[in-house]
Amino acid sequence: MHCNSQNVTSQYVPPPIGNGELCVQLDMQGMQAQHAYHGMTPTIWRAGRRYNTPAGELIPFGHLTQDTGKLKTWSQELDVHQATINTQCEYEDGYSITTNAFVHLDQPLLLIRKTFEGSLTLRYNLWQCDKQNQLPTRMHCEYHPNPQGVKIAYDIDGLDNAKGRISFWTDHANPDIQVQNHQISITVNGPSADFYLSFVDELNRENLEQANTQLQQQVQEQGFDGLFKTHCKSWADYWSESYIKLPDPQLQAVYETSQYHLRISSTAWSIPIGIFDTHWQGRYFPFDDHFSYMGLITSGHFDIAGKIPNFRFDLIEQARTRAHLYFGNKQSGARYCWQQKEDGSESAYPSFYLDHIFHLATISLTSWYQYQYTFDLSYLTEKAYPVIANCADFYLCQSIYHLGDEKYIVGKCTDLERLGPAIENAYMTTCGVIATLEIAAEAATVLQVDTDKANRWQYLADKLRESLPNDGKQYIPHPGCEQKSIAMFAGTFPFPVMDPDDPMQQHAIDDFLDNEDQFGNMYPVGNSVCTWYAGWKAVSFARHGEIDKAVQCITQAANEANCFNEVFEISDPPCHPWFTTAEGVYIHAINESLIQSDDHDIVIHAMGLADCAFKLPAMGGVMVEIKIENRTVAELKITARQDCERDIHLPDGTSKRVTLVRGENILC
Repeated sequence: MHCNSQNVTSQYVPPPIGNGELCVQLDMQGMQAQHAYHGMTPTIWRAGRRYNTPAGELIPFGHLTQDTGKLKTWSQELDVHQATINTQCEYEDGYSITTNAFVHLDQPLLLIRKTFEGSLTLRYNLWQCDKQNQLPTRMHCEYHPNPQGVKIAYDIDGLDNAKGRISFWTDHANPDIQVQNHQISITVNGPSADFYLSFVDELNRENLEQANTQLQQQVQEQGFDGLFKTHCKSWADYWSESYIKLPDPQLQAVYETSQYHLRISSTAWSIPIGIFDTHWQGRYFPFDDHFSYMGLITSGHFDIAGKIPNFRFDLIEQARTRAHLYFGNKQSGARYCWQQKEDGSESAYPSFYLDHIFHLATISLTSWYQYQYTFDLSYLTEKAYPVIANCADFYLCQSIYHLGDEKYIVGKCTDLERLGPAIENAYMTTCGVIATLEIAAEAATVLQVDTDKANRWQYLADKLRESLPNDGKQYIPHPGCEQKSIAMFAGTFPFPVMDPDDPMQQHAIDDFLDNEDQFGNMYPVGNSVCTWYAGWKAVSFARHGEIDKAVQCITQAANEANCFNEVFEISDPPCHPWFTTAEGVYIHAINESLIQSDDHDIVIHAMGLADCAFKLPAMGGVMVEIKIENRTVAELKITARQDCERDIHLPDGTSKRVTLVRGENILC
C-alpha cells in the first residue's frame, strides 16, 4: 500500500503500526510531526492505559520527531503482510532519509531503522498532545541516562498499576544523548542507525526492572534484523489462517488492509473502534465489535475473534449487577454497558444512547457464533450459554411488554441514534431481541437444559415477529417513522430472523435503497453511503443469495477507501479514519459472498467470479480451501475437526452430499 508526494490527496492520514498494546502512527517522514489529520495527531497510544475519569481518556505516551529541512519529495509504504512502514524522503537541501519501522507483534517494542547521510537526531518527546515540554497529565518521571540511551521510570497520580518503564536507545556506536524538558534526543552519525522504544508497566509485568532489562537483552542478542524475523513469523502465522485471491486488486487491497488493522487493534480485552483518542478513546462498543468479530471469525481467526465474547463473559457479573442482581434476584439477566472500559464500566457521556439495548443481541450472537464456528461444546456450556441466557432474561424482565390479545412488543428504547430517543416497537431492536431469544432456546436445546425457559423464549420470539412495525406494505423503522433507515436490513444482518422472501422485508429494503443518498450515513451528514453501511447491505444481499448486488455494495465500499486502502467511519465529510467497525463488515461481506454455511450446508458462491481462490471456515469446525478456474472447481479441500456430513453447493448450481472424516478431505 503506497502513497507519495505526487499522488497524495487531502484525505491523507498517517498509517498505524502496532500489536494490540502499542499503536503508533508514523507520517510520510517516518516520524510524528504534530499536525492534525482529520482530527488525528500522531501520538503513541497504549491500549487500556487510561485515566480514571468518567470518560476514561487514553494516556498519551509522547511522540517521535527528527531534525529535517524542507521536504521536497517523499514516498511511504505500508506493508500489511509484514506490518512495517517504509518511507523515503528527499529534502530541498539535498539531504535524504529512509525509514523502516515496525512494532513487534509479540513485544511492547517499537523498532526504527534510519538510513541517512551525515548525522541525524531522533527525539522522543514525552509530552501531552500538542503541548510542548508538558508531561502527560499527572505523570511524574525520573530519567536515567546510559551510554546508549535513557530509561524513564514513571508514575501517574491516582491510578492503580500506573508505574512503568520507558526505554529509548540505539545500538549505534557513540551516540550523543541529551535530556531536556522531557525530551530525549539521540544524535548519531550515518550511514544508518537502529533505534528502539520499549514500554513495560504494572498492568502486564510484575517486576518492572526485570521486564525492562530482559527486553533490552533480547534486543542486544537479536538486533533489529533478528527481531524483524520473529515479528514476520508471527504475522505469517496470522495470515496463514485464511486467505482470499480476487481478480480485482482494489477489493483485495482493502480486504488486506482491513485484516491488518483488525489484528493490530486486537487488545488484551477486545477490539475497540481504534486505539486512538479520536476513536472514543479506544473504548469498546459491544455493537461495533460484533462487526469486527464477524470479519475475524469468518476469516478463521478463531483465537483473535474469541477475545470478544470472552471479554463479555469475563464481565458477566458486572452486567448482572447492572441489571439489578439484588438479594438473590437471578431473573433480571444481564445488562452490559453501551460503551465499555476494560473493567466493564460505562464510559459514555450521559445521553439517549445509554438507552440502547440491541447491543445485548450482538453480544449474544457473538457468543453463539464462536460456538458455531469452532463447534466447541465446552465453550457453549461454560461461556457462551451463560452470556446468551442472561441477555435473554434481561429482555424478558425489562424490555418485552404484553399489550393484550397475545400481542407483545419491545418497549421504548434508543434504536439507531439517527432515529432519535424513546422509540417503541423499533424494528431493528425487536429483530435483535428475537435473535437473542431464538439462539438462547436453541442453545438450551443443544445442552439439554432449561426446557421451560427455552419454550418461553421461543414463544415470545414468535409473538414479537408477529408484531413487527409495518404500514401494511412494508416493515418500517418504528410506528409513525418518516425517515428511511439501514435498520431495515437488520432482520437479515446482523440479526438473521427474517425470511428473505418476505415481501414486506423486500419492500422495506427497496424503499431504503431508493433514498440511501440521503440516509446512507450513521449521522445526518453528507450525501454518500458510508463503508459501514455499504458492507452491511452487502452481507444482507449475500444472505439473500443476491451475489451480484452484494458485489456491487462491496465495490461501493472499496471505492470509499483512502490512501493506504483504509476506510473511514464516514467519508463525506471525512470522519474517523482507520475505523475497525467498517473494516470488519467489509471483510465479512466478501467472505459471505464467497462462502456461507450452517450446520448442514456449505454454499460456495465465489462472488460469481470466473476465477478466484480462498481458504475460509464454515460452521461446525470445517475449513474450506478452493480454487476456481474458468468457472470450474479446479481444487477443493475440506478440513474437518470431526467426522460429519455436509451438503456442498457449488457455484455451477450442482450439489452433492459428502461424508467428511476428521482431518483433510480432498474432494477435487
